[in-house]
Formats: sequence, structure tokens, C-alpha cells
Amino acid sequence: MLTPEQVAHFNVFGFLVLRSVLSKEEVDTIRRESDEIFDQARGGMEYAGEKEPIQPFFERKPFMSTLPVDDRIFSIGESILGPEFFLDVTEGWRHTGITKWHGGGAFTENIPSCKIAFYVEPLTRDTGCLRVVPGSHIRSNPDLLESLRGDGFGKEGVEPFGISGSEIPCVALETEPGDIVVFPEDTLHASYGGRDGRYQHALTFIRNPVTEKEISHIKKGHDNAKYSYRPCKSFIESDNPRMRRLVAPLVELGFKAHDI
Repeated sequence: MLTPEQVAHFNVFGFLVLRSVLSKEEVDTIRRESDEIFDQARGGMEYAGEKEPIQPFFERKPFMSTLPVDDRIFSIGESILGPEFFLDVTEGWRHTGITKWHGGGAFTENIPSCKIAFYVEPLTRDTGCLRVVPGSHIRSNPDLLESLRGDGFGKEGVEPFGISGSEIPCVALETEPGDIVVFPEDTLHASYGGRDGRYQHALTFIRNPVTEKEISHIKKGHDNAKYSYRPCKSFIESDNPRMRRLVAPLVELGFKAHDI
């Protein structure tokens, strides 16, 4: 479980870095299983240096499929969201170039959530580590950071603050393999300077909806999304009670399932 101080850090600043959560052997396994997933998706073709996203991701391999229910990961959800939460989606990425500033929009009803990101190579400010604007998950009214949340910033010289995206004041979350970064999607985040083909994988936990408005929001998200709010059959039919619990709210809502 996270300490009260760690939960407070997450709530106030909108991010948390947990060091050496996974062992070298576990990181090596994630890297190997990731290679296998991406190779299969390409039909055995060589990597061409392009951006490659895959969702769902973790559920496709023996070790990674256990991570959402691993005590070290599951307890993060419990600490931040309380005892009742579900697994929204898992994702795997091979990134290219920069990832521009973004954050927010997916959870407009402010249903608490946390995204847990895994990295399998050392990342620094200049080699593509995640950058965040602390506290940006708590929006002012008006939202003074709105220009960073949309698609316009950085296009055709659009620089509302007179500086480039790489110069935006932020915290660079430099990590080593085995470290984990936790943040809500509303926190403004970006990446600059990384090599083409770098891996970044993540899973997202969301607190169970408790009001009719929240349930309606989740249903709308399911109807408008291709991957989110869709459990995998392997979790629905799992012998592991924790796995079944993580997707039970989505099953109860009658949402479509991925045949994985």
C-alpha cells in the first residue's frame, strides 16, 4: 500500500514516481513479451520505425497479464481510489518523436482514476522521460492551461506562452527500468527527445461509478470508444477472483468484451 504521504503527493501534485517496483528479471520479461506482441501484430515484419499502439496489451501475455492483480500494482489502485475500482484498459506503445502536451477530456465527470506507466529502458529529460506540470489535474476556472490540453499547441507556430513545448515549466520524471509512474489522465504530460521505437506501457484504474451521472458518463465513454471500458474475456472467465473483480463492474453494465 502507498503511504499517506504518497497519496497526498498524488492528490496535490498529480503524479507519483515509485522506484524499483519491478526486478531486472521482471523488466526483461516485460521487454520480451512486448517484443512478441508487437512482432505478432506486424505479422513478423521488421519494425519500420513508426508509432505503434496496441490495446488491450497486458492481457495478451502470461506475465504482463498478472500485473493488474499483482499486490504491488493493485494496491496502488486501492490506496488512491479506495476498495471499489475497475480496470479500464491496458495499452502498449512504441513511440516516435515527441509526445505533445495533453491531459484531460476523457474523464470530464471527475471520476477518480490513476494511470500506471511502466518503462523498460532508462529515460532522462533529454531522452524521452515523461514530463508533467504539477497540479495541472486540478483545473482553475477559467482553466489557464487549456491551451496545452488540446491539439492546437505547437501546430504551425502556435505558442500561446511564447515558448516551445520543450520549454514549458515542468518536472521531468527521469526513470530507470523497474520504476513506475502514477498519474491521473488530467495531469498535463508530454515527452521530448526520445528515440524512435521506445516502449511505454500503461494500465488505467477507475473508481467504480456511484451516481447515475457517473454511470451515464461511463456508458457514453463505452459507446464512443473502441477499447476503453471493454473487459477481456480472459479476465471475465479467470480463476483468479481479483481478476474477475477488476472487470465485474463493466460486465454488470453489459459492455462488450474483447476476445482476448
